[in-house]
Amino acid sequence: MPESFDELLNLVEPIIRKQETNFRKPISSTIRLLITLRYLASGDLMSSLAMSYRLGKSTVSGIIQDTCQAIWEVLQHRVLFQPSQQGWKKIVDGFFRRWNFPHCIGAIDGKHVVIQAPPHAGSTFYNYKGQHSIVLIAVVSASYEFLMVDIGAQGRHNDGGIFKGSIMGQRFENKQMELPPPCPLSNCSISVPYMLVADAAFQLNEYTLRPYPGNRLNKTREIFNYRLSRARRVVENAFGIMTKENAAAIENIRSVGSNTHSRLAAEFRDTFAQYFVEEGSVPWQDMR
Repeated sequence: MPESFDELLNLVEPIIRKQETNFRKPISSTIRLLITLRYLASGDLMSSLAMSYRLGKSTVSGIIQDTCQAIWEVLQHRVLFQPSQQGWKKIVDGFFRRWNFPHCIGAIDGKHVVIQAPPHAGSTFYNYKGQHSIVLIAVVSASYEFLMVDIGAQGRHNDGGIFKGSIMGQRFENKQMELPPPCPLSNCSISVPYMLVADAAFQLNEYTLRPYPGNRLNKTREIFNYRLSRARRVVENAFGIMTKENAAAIENIRSVGSNTHSRLAAEFRDTFAQYFVEEGSVPWQDMR
């Protein structure tokens, strides 16, 4: 919408505006933003954009890079979630009300974003699908809102500690996310931390829940896996919404962490599982 464009232009214009010199008139901030938004929205080739705007390909490349950086600088604090205990509790409330999952601070997943390999990159970005990619990891709220993202891990890192090694993962690991203190689930006596919900690609630890492995599980573990899947599918849906016009641009990741876990992390998962078959049970979990 024109109003949204004008609002964004007002925000980035002081950063992307170029001074006029005696030798040439600079490309206007409006054109710079138009080129960037068209590139981001359509995925059009830079050579095509260069022809459309009668500019050099290297000029278009520089405009897009500078304007994307400006957009990130002005919008990250407006759009992305800023960790605080009060903010996390709102996220937790959303997951409990909409998906019947307590103590959930977000659903996390990662995708390979297909890219054209940079010059001289070799196999640095070459992933297990035979494509070149970077990894996008995102935490999503109960209402499909992207809360936090980590972008840029090289595609060849299929099964290392991508999440744990990221800035986001390090902040969780070092207890720098301003999470509310652990407390019991309803009437249980064990205090459990507030946790992310994830699929089997992620490591079970003291801030991330993953499903029980295996096909022959007891009823309690089957119900836990079902309830976990129901809560974490919001992140899959969020990625689907984001890429509905170009679903082939992203691919699932395989493993982003070790399968090993501490006894304490296993106890937390068991506590959630027991809660779901006792005071946290819902009538429809046995009818799926």
